Amino acid sequence: MNFGKVQKRRGIGTVITTLIVLIASVVLGAGVIFFGGSLFQTNTEQEAIQVSNSHLWVNSTASQGAFVVKNIGGKVVSVSSVDVRGTTVPFTSWYYNNTQSIMTAQNIQTPLNFDLQGLNSININGVNRSFTPATGPISLKQGEVAIIYVNNPAGISSTDSGVAYNMNVKAGQTSAVQSVSVING
Repeated sequence: MNFGKVQKRRGIGTVITTLIVLIASVVLGAGVIFFGGSLFQTNTEQEAIQVSNSHLWVNSTASQGAFVVKNIGGKVVSVSSVDVRGTTVPFTSWYYNNTQSIMTAQNIQTPLNFDLQGLNSININGVNRSFTPATGPISLKQGEVAIIYVNNPAGISSTDSGVAYNMNVKAGQTSAVQSVSVING
């Protein structure tokens, strides 16, 4: 028997331990970067619209509404609903122009006109512009603008002149609500 000899046991070497710690740090760091990047991308691609230049007109024979809508979000949206005083205006009553070359600041900021001649051609800032009857939602890419007219919104009549109603424009998961006074045209 050899009582004097003590057997040495070897563990993981310092080089191997350093490599394991280094690899674990890189893997955890990559996970944090990936997770943070996906959060940032999700937040920058939100849906948002801006509605301006809203009008509601009425006379003894007809009523109309009009507004300018701009996609200010990070992804494509489709204007899918226009509600006036809680009543949805059907697509068959919508007319729109989203030709970006004529959507200048001057054209979208000039007050829109009540047009009794028909909504296929509307005078915008002194020039007759063609408007397309809508058959469904109106798609807008990021930064795009459209002018939308609606015919006979919510059955507004001449007795509604001077009353303010909410106009709610919905696009995807977002909406914009404006209070608009009915003007006698």
